[in-house]
Amino acid sequence: MFRVALSLIFALSLASLAAPGLAKVKKEVKAHFKAWDLMIPVPADLKLEIESAPMAVGWASWYGPGFHGRRTASGERYNMHAMTCASRDLPFGTLLELTNLENGQKAVVRVNDRGPFIKRRILDLSYAAARKLGFHRRGHTKVEVREVAAAELASAE
Repeated sequence: MFRVALSLIFALSLASLAAPGLAKVKKEVKAHFKAWDLMIPVPADLKLEIESAPMAVGWASWYGPGFHGRRTASGERYNMHAMTCASRDLPFGTLLELTNLENGQKAVVRVNDRGPFIKRRILDLSYAAARKLGFHRRGHTKVEVREVAAAELASAE
């Protein structure tokens, strides 16, 4: 009787190992790059021309650790330590100057993803951008968005 029960348990455990659909395996994502690998050097003499009127004023939030190393909508890997953002409708590669309306701090970010998917938010920023703007501990803040003129960038290259 004991041998039959033991062989039955052994057979069931082998069957559960053989059925791949029954066991859920958590996929681990690891980033194989450093923050400085994706930083684009900006020449010291480059003067970015900012549009005078703001494109938008609204709420921005940030996202980071859960998405670090995964692919963005533009196809590149998300790096929470790079100065990037997600926008619903701006083209990929657009440079934006953001001003935190609560403390006046500014940052220039590049659009490389789609989002945010929460109403009343206009941008999702990387952790580095949120840290530079000074709201990484709060999670969201009100920002003013201005587009960096593309003509100035083209002439600098």
